[in-house]
Amino acid sequence: MPNIRRTVVLTSLLLLGAAACTPTSNDPDPPSDGAGGSGKGGKGGGSGGSSARGGSDSGGSGGSSSGGSGGNNSGGATNPDSGSPGSGGSAGGDAGTDVGGPVEEDCTATPKSLLCDPVQKMPKSIKDLGIFPSAPDFSKHPARLIEYVPDPPLYSDGMEKQRFLLLPKGKKIDNTNRKVWMFPEGTVFIKTFFDDAAGGKLRPIETRFIRTGGVFEYEFFVYQWNATGTDAALVVSDIDGDINKDVSVPITISHMEDGKMLTINGGQPFQHTLPSRQACGNCHEESGMVGQTFIGFDEIRLNSKFPATAPKTQLQQLGDAGIFTTAVPATPTAITDANPLLLRVKRFVFGNCAHCHNGRTVFNMAPDVFVANTVGKMTEAQSVVPPKGWLRVVPGSPDTSVVYVQAERTKLPPPVVVDGMETRLRPMPPVGVADIAVPVDAVADLRAWIMSLKK
Repeated sequence: MPNIRRTVVLTSLLLLGAAACTPTSNDPDPPSDGAGGSGKGGKGGGSGGSSARGGSDSGGSGGSSSGGSGGNNSGGATNPDSGSPGSGGSAGGDAGTDVGGPVEEDCTATPKSLLCDPVQKMPKSIKDLGIFPSAPDFSKHPARLIEYVPDPPLYSDGMEKQRFLLLPKGKKIDNTNRKVWMFPEGTVFIKTFFDDAAGGKLRPIETRFIRTGGVFEYEFFVYQWNATGTDAALVVSDIDGDINKDVSVPITISHMEDGKMLTINGGQPFQHTLPSRQACGNCHEESGMVGQTFIGFDEIRLNSKFPATAPKTQLQQLGDAGIFTTAVPATPTAITDANPLLLRVKRFVFGNCAHCHNGRTVFNMAPDVFVANTVGKMTEAQSVVPPKGWLRVVPGSPDTSVVYVQAERTKLPPPVVVDGMETRLRPMPPVGVADIAVPVDAVADLRAWIMSLKK
């Protein structure tokens, strides 16, 4: 699983609508070994250490002019799957002033801010949205943005991500239906993708937005960051332009993950695709046919502690913050399996495949039916004609198992002509993963699991 190298900032959730810049963990130039943040006093006080490259728990929080509070007792692992512990924040600082701290939103002064008008026409420059006030320093953000880390996550070319939820002021998520949450109009999800720049720094590549309540029921936008990370231009818009337009950019991936180096293409640049509006919609809208159009923010993926030493799960913390209409369940839905290898496979498939493979137009790969729907089963898609003897999963034979070969991407058989039409197995997922950037560990787990099945 990718090492998410982030710290969730949940203490500022919906803080009276404050638009203060509060620290997060996505500092492109993090302190070494995840040192704890300082605990300076004053409004908007102490920051937590960056969790990038295995960072720390939060530092001391800011306070009123009487001074800031101390940091956490100890740091913890910064990733649901892995990450080395960091140290806790230092003690609170001396009394501070009222300068630079939490302030009420002034939508008269900043009417174009996404916080003030979440369904506005998206501007050409991301700076005009007011959500990244210190770019290229991504360790600060408006307090109303809720940072979260889905577990299991979606893999995307080995890139790191920072994710935020923006709810309209005073609105809540209706979680009455535990499988399909209802989001109020004006809800916006924001996801920024980073690669690895020189010196171990994170470099912003793209930021994607999906929102509800605009011109269309759901809208998708993509911004491409400039080389210095100071601004991003709107390159994919749901309101105007070519819905099939995508953008290819070179990225570099070389960082520590799960205690070892993750290096793609030998650490040399390779092409990453910023998806078209059509590509965004294909996945999100397919998911919305049977579940949520917003992917990755649900009971299963938020039922995880982050950092690992947190006293409560993200779901519990969000419930405590009052963003739901109904109390979160005492026993949330979880992916389980007695076989640890199969459990890892199920988690990966849920995070990367099941939103499209949901049983509506293609077979269901949800955790509870994954084995039954794959092992020994023939493919049924009209556009997929595998070689004779191939099945979705052939016990003991990953190289003739469609699920494995499509995930591995480079061993696809040649196209087959049927009734004058060419059909072929396609790489899966169809977007978000370059052929040279497959998730090696996850694909190895899939292969090992298939090999373990009795012929």
